[in-house]
Parts: sequence; C-alpha cells; structure tokens
Amino acid sequence: MGTATDPTLSYIDSDFVRYEHHGNNVAVRRGLKGRHREHCLCGTCSKFNPGMPEGNCPIANLVYAVCLAQGLVLPVWECPDYERKYEGAA
Repeated sequence: MGTATDPTLSYIDSDFVRYEHHGNNVAVRRGLKGRHREHCLCGTCSKFNPGMPEGNCPIANLVYAVCLAQGLVLPVWECPDYERKYEGAA
C-alpha cells in the first residue's frame, strides 16, 4: 500500500468523507454514509427492541456496545437468531 502522499491513492481519498458520530470523528465511504439501516437485519427482526436493553436481542446489545465503545457503525448482515418481524405484529 502506498503512502498518504502517493498520487495513486487520490481516487481512493475522494471516495471517503469524515464526520462526527457518537462523539468520534469517523471515516466512511461517501455512498454508504447513513445507509447502515438499509443493510442491517436488526431493524426487521422481531427480537430487536432498541431502548429496552433487558428486552432487546443480546446480540444487538453487544453489537451496539462495541459500536459505542469503538466509534463504529456495524450493520448486521448475517445472524443465527434472526426472526422476521411482520407488519402489524405486536
């Protein structure tokens, strides 16, 4: 891999942006910023109850704890405990 001054990396740098997220200055691919919910299984899972740690999915709680601790955004693409939430389901 080249250095930050390597001209072959200039096209790569233009694909990324930096912004403030959970108090951290983070980098993200320009086209993916703010799109993690489109890809993450959690939002469509019946076990996902954000704001209720004791009633939320333990995997989601752990992923969120890692995100907060490290300043990351981690969409979940594969999960062994996923159960599809259907519209109108309580």
